[in-house]
Amino acid sequence: MKSHYRNRLGFTLIEVVAVLILTSLVSVFCAMLLTTFTGVFIGNKEAAEDSQKIQIAMNRLVKELTFAGAGTLIVSNGQSVQWTSHHPDRFGETQTASWDGTSGGELTLQGAVLLDNIAAFSISSPNPSEITITLQSTRSNGAAHTTTVHPRYDPL
Repeated sequence: MKSHYRNRLGFTLIEVVAVLILTSLVSVFCAMLLTTFTGVFIGNKEAAEDSQKIQIAMNRLVKELTFAGAGTLIVSNGQSVQWTSHHPDRFGETQTASWDGTSGGELTLQGAVLLDNIAAFSISSPNPSEITITLQSTRSNGAAHTTTVHPRYDPL
């Protein structure tokens, strides 16, 4: 008579297949989660970099426009501005900041690129002692940066 060995060593084929399927499902879930987290991290990093670039450009524009003669500011189509500088190094020189109006275009100051990937740039002067600037990057998810400048100098 044959006796069956009840305490067999090893696994059955069904147990091995079940473990492989469960391991595969967990691996796919972890990969999807990692991909999502990586995408969010990269998006946030780019948004932070864009925000820093916009802040630098805004600081430069504020510095330049602070030295504008209050009566010399000429705004064209809200996308270009021209003024006469009262800066000690550029006194009496005409300065220009402009954007061509195309999404992804460049903001230039005196012909040199100040900022790229611009979605919107507007400048207005509701009164001679106040200039409002708004900048928006194509990658900043619609966040616009606005500042107000008060020129130091009275009209000539």
